[in-house]
Amino acid sequence: MRIRTAAVVLFAAASTLLVASPALAHIDPDPSEAQAGSRLSVGFTVEHGCDGSATTSLDMRLPDGVTDATPEPPQGWEGSLADDVLTFVGGPLPADQELTFNVALTLPPTPDTIIYFPFVQRCEVGEIRWIDVPSDGSGDELDEPAPAMALFGPVATTTTTTVGPTTTVAAETTAAPTTSTSTSTTTTAPAVTDAPVDTVDADSSTTVVELAVDSNSEDGGGSGLLVVLGVGAAVIAAAAGGVFYLRRRPS
Repeated sequence: MRIRTAAVVLFAAASTLLVASPALAHIDPDPSEAQAGSRLSVGFTVEHGCDGSATTSLDMRLPDGVTDATPEPPQGWEGSLADDVLTFVGGPLPADQELTFNVALTLPPTPDTIIYFPFVQRCEVGEIRWIDVPSDGSGDELDEPAPAMALFGPVATTTTTTVGPTTTVAAETTAAPTTSTSTSTTTTAPAVTDAPVDTVDADSSTTVVELAVDSNSEDGGGSGLLVVLGVGAAVIAAAAGGVFYLRRRPS
């Protein structure tokens, strides 16, 4: 009788542990401790669904002081960030399977403190609110504690190297001006001197001499004088011959 009673008590205790095991499987961050001010990728593992229902989404509020958070969703899921709330949507994740959701972030520069990542796990039926934060810093007695991370010092520092802009100076090439010299060739036509023309008036036996003298010729004055003298001699000779002929002609 005592053996049967002990067996019933053990079975009841085991049944209680099996039923309560989903609630005892917390969502703990990996790592659970990190250097304050450091940047790293933190994993949050969902170990079960909501009383046998598959998980379809997760909403996580970032702790104060966390910056540059970027979701790193697993295959088949999508991640987004809005108003310090990071959301994973996808799946569904069967209730009996585990899956890790990573977030790249920079931790606050506050060593010797504990920060919390409140989670809301939504399923096809129901949800689990991993949002309980103990007032004394211990989450051992909470049914649905928020994931907690302890920060230690010293504060991580990031060395930023600033590279100044590279200035490229183009070589300035100055071309010498091109001088084009145009040579104008002036051709002067030779002066034309008209030959003297003798016009004889038969009625008056008077010889009219028309002489064209080139005024542009350098020796035009002397040549014109010789021509005039020669013509005058010819006229006198002709007149003398005419007088002689009239005297010898019989009357």
